[in-house]
Amino acid sequence: MSQSFAINKNKEMIVGLDSHIYWRPTKDIFDEKLRRLAMESNGDENVALQLILRNLTEVLIASSDGVERIIQQRLNDGIIRDAGQARVNAAGSNYQSLIAYALVKNIISGNLPPFYVVLKPKKHKIAKKYLTVKVGGEEQKPDMDIMIYKEEKDTPAVIYSCKTSLRERAGQTYRWKLLVDAASCISLCKHEPNCRLKQLDISYESERPIRVGFITADLYGEINQPQHRGMFKFFDYAYNTNNNTTVETVKTLDHIINDLRDLYQ
Repeated sequence: MSQSFAINKNKEMIVGLDSHIYWRPTKDIFDEKLRRLAMESNGDENVALQLILRNLTEVLIASSDGVERIIQQRLNDGIIRDAGQARVNAAGSNYQSLIAYALVKNIISGNLPPFYVVLKPKKHKIAKKYLTVKVGGEEQKPDMDIMIYKEEKDTPAVIYSCKTSLRERAGQTYRWKLLVDAASCISLCKHEPNCRLKQLDISYESERPIRVGFITADLYGEINQPQHRGMFKFFDYAYNTNNNTTVETVKTLDHIINDLRDLYQ
């Protein structure tokens, strides 16, 4: 399919975000932050679109008042009963949408090559076909919030788990990555019959290269805790959308631009 088709599909995806109940305040803050960054960059929106990637945590936090007004209105109208759960759901959904929105804006601007950005991709045909690991007959799939890919089967697909904090299900994705690595090791290496990896009965077959990334807003400053630092080494890519990151294996999200350029060009 043509590059213009991919761009148009991505545009449709971000237009569809407007139907998400809590998205508008976050989008408005993003667009305002982008305008300010463009002004600071001598009117260069392409530069601003890269810089904003390391400011998405700030955008998410700044939009919380607008989101709270919607939650309170829905609470008063009897549409929802649990404001706390609504806040959690809105933060997670808006964060994933922010990342997808920013990636598509960078594709449209030409900062990134044209590829497909899929939000909530669990039911996508590529996810179903290439992302199942079998362990003793049971299927294991990664926790993924965004997937990017090109149509060509010899090009990698990249899945990202996007979490506002490390208290969420970060471990599920990296355990899946470990299973894939173990399955690949079994297929490439000669193991003794009593090798523990063989006893686990892991199998994984994929015609398409898969890369696994983790993106966090690190809302609670957990990124430097010892129990979390080691986890990031298992991912192909690990990013923080907060402007300050102090862990060698975690880069600010603006580095995703060069990483994806290298991967697809």
